[in-house]
Amino acid sequence: MVILLKNGDALELLKEIPSESVDIVVTDPPYNISQEGKVIPRKNMHSKIFKSNSDIRLDFGEWDRRDENEFYNFTEQWFKECARILKPRGWFYSFFSSQRLGYFSDPRNGLFVNNGFKFKTLIAWHKTNPVPSFRKANYLASLEFIVVGTKGESKIPNFIEQKRMHNFYETPNSTFYGETIHPTEKPVELLQWIIYVGSKEGDTVLDPFMGTGSTGVAAVSLNRNFIGIEISKEYYDIAQKRINSVRQQLKLDGQIWSAIKSEQI
Repeated sequence: MVILLKNGDALELLKEIPSESVDIVVTDPPYNISQEGKVIPRKNMHSKIFKSNSDIRLDFGEWDRRDENEFYNFTEQWFKECARILKPRGWFYSFFSSQRLGYFSDPRNGLFVNNGFKFKTLIAWHKTNPVPSFRKANYLASLEFIVVGTKGESKIPNFIEQKRMHNFYETPNSTFYGETIHPTEKPVELLQWIIYVGSKEGDTVLDPFMGTGSTGVAAVSLNRNFIGIEISKEYYDIAQKRINSVRQQLKLDGQIWSAIKSEQI
């Protein structure tokens, strides 16, 4: 198994990865939905339902705040690099804002059709403990979407039993399972399901926005190679420790574990 972790800007570091060298892309890029400086404190709320020791952060950081045109150009750039790197018939999964899913899936001018990709489906992740509606003005935001496509026409590598192949997955949000400080951490079990179905043992998984390494944890636990890129040194360090911990737990010997390489830019 080979793991390559890179600390730096994905738009630059993706250029260093050879064309058609990875089997599957699984990533959680910026959504551009942050509300600068906005935090909802919950410690002093009277309602037992809303009260919590954890505040709700609606500002995820500067990396999630861009002008809309700038954000689209940024998304187009990293996707085109991933498209170059992905092998023919490889599978692509990206969490993304429901308001901007058309960036990928628009059949007239989306990133998929313009780069020779086939739109496959949207996976709905249902969060069983969504942020409550304090003003009771709208539905709860309990769904998050994963856009799925392939580089050319392709059958899914590991079609399992029918009942486990619904394009719907249900788990709590990170307030239940969260292991790190990352504000948009995703559940490892969901990522394991995606990687297991979308690739085979020994395949290489790429995540150009790995955050604190949940995709890497899932990939390594399933005996996949992993390439991860993260711009934040703080998150990168956490990802290193988490992925190395999984490696140690699995007791991989030297013949299987051929390399773990970290690069700091």
